[in-house]
Formats: sequence, C-alpha cells, structure tokens
Amino acid sequence: MKVQASFVTKGFVTFCLIVAAAIILAASSCTVISPNERGVQVTLGQVEGGVIQPGMKFHAPFITRIRKFRLEPKTYEVSFSCGQDGAITKDMQTVGSTVAVRYVYDERRIMDIVTRYLNDAVIQSAMRDNVKASLKETVGQYSIYDLVEKQNEVTGKVAQAMLTRMADYPIDISQTTITNWDWSDDFDKQIKETANRAQEVKKAEQDLKLAEQQAQKQVKEAEAKKAAIEQEAEAALIKAQKEAEAKKVEADALAYYNAKVAQNYQVEIRLKELEIELERAKRWDGRQVPEYVPLTAAGGIVNLPSAKN
Repeated sequence: MKVQASFVTKGFVTFCLIVAAAIILAASSCTVISPNERGVQVTLGQVEGGVIQPGMKFHAPFITRIRKFRLEPKTYEVSFSCGQDGAITKDMQTVGSTVAVRYVYDERRIMDIVTRYLNDAVIQSAMRDNVKASLKETVGQYSIYDLVEKQNEVTGKVAQAMLTRMADYPIDISQTTITNWDWSDDFDKQIKETANRAQEVKKAEQDLKLAEQQAQKQVKEAEAKKAAIEQEAEAALIKAQKEAEAKKVEADALAYYNAKVAQNYQVEIRLKELEIELERAKRWDGRQVPEYVPLTAAGGIVNLPSAKN
C-alpha cells in the first residue's frame, strides 16, 4: 500500500509539473498588445516582421520576445541650475530653468526605436542635450529682464528649436514649456528692488492720474454750475421779459379802456347837452332863455317859472 501511495504521489507531482510547464510554455509563446500599444518581434536579437498591431500575438517561446511601445503621451522634464549648466543671457547673466517636453512615439517609425536607438533612454538623453542647446541658443538672444516679460516668445523659440533638432528622432513633440526660471540671489534682490521702484513709480502715476481725474471732475462740476446759473439767468430774463410784456399789454389795455371810458363820457356829456338843447327848444317861447338849464341831483331839468308868472 505504501508503494502504491508513493507511486500515486509521484504521478500527481509529475502531472503538476507538466501542467506548470505547459502554462509557462503557453505564456512564453503568447503576448497581448493593448489598444494603445504597438509591438516589435525580436528573435535571438534579430527584428522580424513589421510593427505588431493590438491583439494577441503567438511566437516561439523563450527565443522570441515582443517589445511593446506605448503610444500614450509622455512628459520629459529636465532642470538646469544657474551654475555651470545655466544659460547666459545677452547681458551676461547666468540663468537656470526647468523645461518640460511632451511627446509621443511616432507610430510610423517605431522600428527605428528598435533598430537605431535601442531604447527610450537613448532618445531621452538626446532630448536632454537638445533642450540644453535650444535653451542656451534662445536665451542668448534676450536680456535677463526680457526672459519673464517675453516668456511666451522665448518659450515659442525654444519649442521651435526642439522640433528642428529632434526631427530625425522617432517621436512627435506636441509641446515644450518652460515651467521655471532660476537666477542668483544677488540678481533676485536686484529684481525685488527694481520691482519696488517700479511699484512706487506706478503708485505715483496712479496718484497723478487720480489728481487729474479729480481736477477734471471739479472743472466739470464748475462748468455744470456755470451752465445752471446761465440757464437760471436766462430763464429769469425770459420770465422778466414775459412779465414786462404782460404788464405792457395790461397797461395798453387799461389805457385803451380809459380812453374808451373818456370817449364814452364825452359822448354822454354831448348827449346830455343835446337833450338840454332839445328841452330848451321844446320850451322856447320865442324869448331868450337863460344860458344854462338847472339840473337836479338825479340829472333832471328843473322847471323854471315862466316870465309871465
């Protein structure tokens, strides 16, 4: 029984070893390429075939391997101190910086990565050297004060220089940015002093502008008051003229009324005179009558006794 149990145990172990070997063999002969990857088959150091597209790839185990290259964007960042590695400006100042390069493998030239550059480290080494050269070439065209003021322009020139210098490499550079500038402490102090002076000048300019605005406001207010006074004076003059014209019309009307009253009074007097004359004519007996006819308080004629009586 012991011999039989030992035989079964050995058989089970052998079976497990065979299964494990089969799994290892299957795993070694199959490689899965993800959608964002491309592969290159290398057998005993020799590149075989073209670029392998996403999917499952079967190959000879152990002697063949699939090198995979991810096509997602990568960022390579390199920093230079303001010491020996720094760039020299047009005004002979040494500056350091941090440059970030965003790139992706060129799918059309993946074979070059394997055959010409072996691995990504060679490309990144070339990128570092070209970033340094592009930065020094560009920085030398500007003074240290212009680097911050014209940062977009400087960054654009560095990016263009990188595209030119890395054109032969199997990558596509989508963006190159300068994320930081570094300079000596002495120059940093000088910049702060310059900034403080600039701030004082700016404050003085703002105070002057505020004073000018205040003066303009006072002038406008004075002009507005003057215009209001002139309008009030003109309105008063127009009112006085209208009142004078109204009074003149009233005086003319009164004078006309008085003239009419006087005229009517004269007419009334004349009518009375005619009435008297008529009465005298009625009463005249052929003799001389007095020069006047006595009137009562009510305006009636007083009867005079006849001379016969």
